Amino acid sequence: MLIEISLEEGLDNTAILKKLQDKIGLSSEQAGIYLTQYGRQIA
Repeated sequence: MLIEISLEEGLDNTAILKKLQDKIGLSSEQAGIYLTQYGRQIA
């Protein structure tokens, strides 16, 4: 849901990755995997 909302708000991938790391506590590698996996389904 965080990725979906961020995309709707017009945030770029870098900003979304930072949010995943800061808000959820994911590593940069984990955040990249989530964005790749779930960003395509939404976008």
